[in-house]
Amino acid sequence: MKDLDAQVARLAAVDPGEVPDAELALLVTDVRRLVDATDACWVRLLAEFDRRELWNLDGARSAAAWLRRECRLVHPTTTSALTVARALRSLPVTAEAFRTGTISFDHVRAIAPALEAARGELARSADPIFARAALWMNPRQMGNVVRTWIRLAESESPRLPGGSEPPGS
Repeated sequence: MKDLDAQVARLAAVDPGEVPDAELALLVTDVRRLVDATDACWVRLLAEFDRRELWNLDGARSAAAWLRRECRLVHPTTTSALTVARALRSLPVTAEAFRTGTISFDHVRAIAPALEAARGELARSADPIFARAALWMNPRQMGNVVRTWIRLAESESPRLPGGSEPPGS
């Protein structure tokens, strides 16, 4: 971890005004990839922390409450982080793309709703498609794709008015 502290200190010491133009453009994209990969690491740690329910050890009511207190985060941020952490358990291709920094937290947050309701297995089979699409879409576009996918997935499920299953299903 000392190496990590040294690297963070080195990055914090960069003066953008002193960086040549060509190098600055590369640094902007390289550091963004680093931020995404660091977010992915934090979310993986959070997923394991949540799975083990370690937040319960010191009396917190929930993982979200623990995060608000210990990491000084606000409610929407904790909800998003936990949603993403839990979704990644079921989306290995998306998880790998996020882990390597090729897609962002916001991409995964856009994909996560695909797992809701009874769509889990269908979403797991679509995982490689979601991860590949996220490589060339921005998070807003990815969210639109997932919302469309959800509408299509729900329309494929035979339902009666009111949401009940037809007889014999």
